[in-house]
Amino acid sequence: MTTDKTPTRVLHVIGSLGCGGAQVVLKHIVENCDDNEVKSFVYPLRSAQRRILVKSNVITRSYPNYDPRKFFTILRLCKQYEIDILVAHLSKPIIACLLAAFFCKCKLIIYEHGPIFETGPQYTLYRLILRLLWRRAAAFVAVSNYIADYLQRRIGIPPDRIKVINNAVNLEQFSPHRIPPKKIRAKLGIADSDIIVGYVGRLDYLKGPDLLVEAAASLLRKSQRYLFLFVGDGPLRNKLEQSAQQLGIHDRIKFLGFREDVPEIMSTFDLAVVPSRRESFGIACLELMSMRIPVISSGAGGMSEYITNEQTGLLLKENTPDEICRAVEQLTDDRQLRQQLIEAGSKLVQRFGIEEYARKTRQIYEELLPKHH
Repeated sequence: MTTDKTPTRVLHVIGSLGCGGAQVVLKHIVENCDDNEVKSFVYPLRSAQRRILVKSNVITRSYPNYDPRKFFTILRLCKQYEIDILVAHLSKPIIACLLAAFFCKCKLIIYEHGPIFETGPQYTLYRLILRLLWRRAAAFVAVSNYIADYLQRRIGIPPDRIKVINNAVNLEQFSPHRIPPKKIRAKLGIADSDIIVGYVGRLDYLKGPDLLVEAAASLLRKSQRYLFLFVGDGPLRNKLEQSAQQLGIHDRIKFLGFREDVPEIMSTFDLAVVPSRRESFGIACLELMSMRIPVISSGAGGMSEYITNEQTGLLLKENTPDEICRAVEQLTDDRQLRQQLIEAGSKLVQRFGIEEYARKTRQIYEELLPKHH
């Protein structure tokens, strides 16, 4: 990347290091760049109850929400560490970094992970500021063509400013060969005869877990062979648990909450459902494929870019409980189709490894700083 030993100095600004897709992306970036080529710093704007471990220079400041000192800290860090590239992840950091770009000489890269689609006043403000100030950014990274298209059509960003870098999967971590599912099944009290239908993700409306709970009720009325595992937490959790009680299926649904051992839990799944109403990319789909789990998906947003119906996954004709019910029964009864999805999905996911992701990221740095010394 450089003609001498001076590394490119990169500061990543993110809302928090709580557990989420953007945080995993940041972790992949900073932990897979050669320290001799790139020196990374990370500034989370707020603390998180559960934070992911990022092996990097993480700078923390204990300021309350909306404290203007956070903004001035970005400026100070850019000067103190002689930052070459400022990278913003998620809406508030992006707004702060677009404003900081008026006062800093460093190049700004904006990572759009999906907040562009969110509803509410703060996201309306985010889209407005993006329309007004996008020229302050040297480059935009979109996690899917779906997002890149939105940035072009709705925000007005020219295509030559946008790079599409799909999210990466830790293929080593999400590997079925290192995990004995029988032990995990025993630990969770799962019988050998149970057919496990899995869900992994945030429990909120856009991810569609309520659709799967309704489908579960229909499936269990026909057969008690199914057991549903929900991995993840979120605002809908209490409501979903209440629904399961009211529908009389609470003994066949386990809400496991936030887990550190997601690949181990996935290893118990016979099949998985990703019923998202909207999805920027859908990294959970690829993690499941990497674990050799056949996936039923709504195909929303970025997922349609890599899921081909009855080849790499089973696409729902409509994202409804009835359709989910039909697809689960189809996949349960059709062993040949299950195996086809497992093999094709497992092959597909190899394209989304971390090394390739890190290479594309370094390439952007090189393009922005071709004569950096």
